[in-house]
Amino acid sequence: MWNSRDIEVTPGARCSGSQISASSTLDDAEPVVRLASRLDRAHHVTMTRDAFAPGNTLVRECLAGRDALVVMSPSVHRLYGPRIKDYFADAADVRFMTLRRTEASKSLDGVVEVTERAAAVGLRRTSPIVAVGGGVCTDISGLAAALHRRGVPHLNVPTTLVGLVDAGIGTKNAVNHGRRKSALGTFHPPEHTVLDIDFLGTLPRRQLANGLAEIIKLAVVKDRPLFEILTRYGMRLVDSGFRKPVRAAEEIVRRAAVGMLAELARNQFEIADFRRKVDFGHTFSPHIEVASGHSVLHGEAVAMDIALSAQIAHTLGLLVDADLERILTMLEAAGLALTWPGLSADALAATLPSIVEHRNGDLHLVVPTGIGTCEFLGADDISTALLRSSMATLTRRTCGDEAPSVRRQTVSTSGGQ
Repeated sequence: MWNSRDIEVTPGARCSGSQISASSTLDDAEPVVRLASRLDRAHHVTMTRDAFAPGNTLVRECLAGRDALVVMSPSVHRLYGPRIKDYFADAADVRFMTLRRTEASKSLDGVVEVTERAAAVGLRRTSPIVAVGGGVCTDISGLAAALHRRGVPHLNVPTTLVGLVDAGIGTKNAVNHGRRKSALGTFHPPEHTVLDIDFLGTLPRRQLANGLAEIIKLAVVKDRPLFEILTRYGMRLVDSGFRKPVRAAEEIVRRAAVGMLAELARNQFEIADFRRKVDFGHTFSPHIEVASGHSVLHGEAVAMDIALSAQIAHTLGLLVDADLERILTMLEAAGLALTWPGLSADALAATLPSIVEHRNGDLHLVVPTGIGTCEFLGADDISTALLRSSMATLTRRTCGDEAPSVRRQTVSTSGGQ
């Protein structure tokens, strides 16, 4: 068993400063004053077990005696609410709220809910908002922290597999707007993210597979050893609620989280470069989520994007048969669908100009060139005909059947914690 100090990743250093330089005196006709400012925030990510056990002081230490607002998702409140409140009983003035939002309702209205509660409890400029929940909870809470009093600290305790390896450890916080996924947001890194795999034991299998897609994403484009570990243990972990074998669960989450952070640390605020390996699986997936009315979960859409991008790479001669087969087989073994019946090549092609705008002038589509390697394709490389043929190949593989995770049925999109 790991204790809370076994791993700590700090992509940045805490420092700030400003310098003023003037190119002319104020007596000149056109005075120009340049203010150069810098604010670097440290983001610590620590693994622990049983985070809210009375004897585990990590989360309380993160508060450092400050007041706080703890925001819980409904599932967390139901499963852990009394335990979490007891944990903070002897801490500073800690208040609580339950955020009843799903991916379909992850909007500015939810952000306003959190900021209004923060104002009502008198949250100070240095007092953090602590999100305990899945990606919806951490996204909304993080954006609320960025906006409340023009920026207060926040901490994340993600309780889903997607949160542990992706949503809860990144620097971005965003909500949906109109029909656009994650359209409005900020770069506002949490002070601290606490990773605890014990939360995964209460997740339904669908949510575990949903998170596994994000881990497969990293393994395919940058971490062949992780891919091999997933091949050996991944499906057993999904079937056991990420309980057995526990050492494999710890290693997979640790390796995925560190791999994600290593990529983010090179370009935390997406200024230096718009070619990001972690965008693998995130070019076509936003459209799939929105077009499905969010009945396709985030990780499920990422899996479909992974499959399509891999098939495109194979069609272009960039990925050999054996590696394509290993990628698709791993997705299928997890119960992740390779395509969605409502998807069309024309609809995907229509989304590409917006993606090009978002990525500052080119598509930068990440495609695998082997297990653990990748390259980037430009907008000129992707035609509607290529999308259509690649999608047709995937559809033939699945014989036109809808995979269990996306069959047309009434499903809850709030099954995550």
